[in-house]
Amino acid sequence: MISDLDTKTQADETHAFPSALADQAGPIVSALAMGVMHPAVYTHKSVSVGGEQLHIPARVYYDTERLLTAATAPGDAGLIALCLGTRHHDGFVREQCLRRILTSDAPWLAPFVVQLLGEYVIEIIEPILERFSQGIEAKYLDFYQHNLAYCEGVEQRATSYWAAYYRHRFATCKEYPGLMALAALKQQYPRSKEQ
Repeated sequence: MISDLDTKTQADETHAFPSALADQAGPIVSALAMGVMHPAVYTHKSVSVGGEQLHIPARVYYDTERLLTAATAPGDAGLIALCLGTRHHDGFVREQCLRRILTSDAPWLAPFVVQLLGEYVIEIIEPILERFSQGIEAKYLDFYQHNLAYCEGVEQRATSYWAAYYRHRFATCKEYPGLMALAALKQQYPRSKEQ
């Protein structure tokens, strides 16, 4: 029997993905939400991906083993679980899931990656900067173009985390990996508009 909490969680987290993935996302979210005592936390506005408004959770509280097992599913099903894993309350799980989705080409992954640039765990941010330093993929440029205000909010959070936790390690905020990655994205953005 599914409780009201499970139903609400399923409905919310299913909306983190394009409608074309609803048939796959629904069962995965439902399975992950079973027994979850805390609902997902949403603190961000919706984002636009492929002309659809998606609602990416800030945190999810899934059972770690269940999540990592779901992430081994082939194709989009596994990617859906990995994306939700980037929102997991455990930073080690977020990092593990991020590293796996960074190699995928699916355009609907972009908000899950960009959102991490506004977090405080530098070990999660560094792989994104490393990936961006090899060239920024079109999916991230497209996401930036259609979500300018959202990306500005991510930049503000990254600046706050630099000031609070990393000022001693990075002399200026421009040296902070999250802000470096966002600067690289912003620098490429005008060129992407001309193409």
